[in-house]
Amino acid sequence: MQTLHQYLLILHIISGVLALCVFWGPMLAKKGSPWHVRSGRWYSQLMYLICSAGILMCTLVLSAPLTVKAADLSPGQDPVKFAAAVRQMSGFLLLLCLLALMNLRQGLLALQAGPARLSLRHWTHQGLVVLTLLCALWTLWQALPRQFVLGQIFGAIALFSSVGCLRYIHRASVERSDLLKEHIGNMLASAIAVFTAFFAFGGRKVLDLGPELQLLSWILPSILGIGATLWYNRRYAKGRAGLKTAAVR
Repeated sequence: MQTLHQYLLILHIISGVLALCVFWGPMLAKKGSPWHVRSGRWYSQLMYLICSAGILMCTLVLSAPLTVKAADLSPGQDPVKFAAAVRQMSGFLLLLCLLALMNLRQGLLALQAGPARLSLRHWTHQGLVVLTLLCALWTLWQALPRQFVLGQIFGAIALFSSVGCLRYIHRASVERSDLLKEHIGNMLASAIAVFTAFFAFGGRKVLDLGPELQLLSWILPSILGIGATLWYNRRYAKGRAGLKTAAVR
């Protein structure tokens, strides 16, 4: 199990580094252009690898924490408390993987499904959204009494995100302008997971952030991502308003 976990970790890290680079292709390319579509496909494939490897790693740790994480157990450390702490962190990381995967699929299917949203309403996607919602509730239930701040923050984010996905799926009707907003918002949300992992794990060590800045390394990508989403949506709304004004003239 340790060997499998290590191979999955390597795949997870390599895919994450590549996704950090490829992300800027669809982000900066003209929307709907061949390069936007092609680079977006590469980014989506890398995200599927990242999420799949992450979910498998977390599942292994949750099922056998003392076996998979045996190297991290210090001499004299209580194995019961160690296993509980490892399971709490792995459950939290599992939530992040599910959240990223849910946002990725929601963003991709929003454009593919169109206003009918039939593929979004398929049981496989709705099952993922409901699973993310349940995992968010479980994370909050565990985090609140234990004062696990990261679990509280991202549990709330995952809860609101999954509810937002369900509301979009079951809305009576959607405009074509809503499709692009849903696509942009959820694709950016999936990218937040990659940048969060970079800042919280790799970037924190590279930049040598002190303990007081460790929490910031977790939440800063989410803050920037939400700001980018609002900016993109406002820019798109202004563009449509300009087109309508030109058409009237």
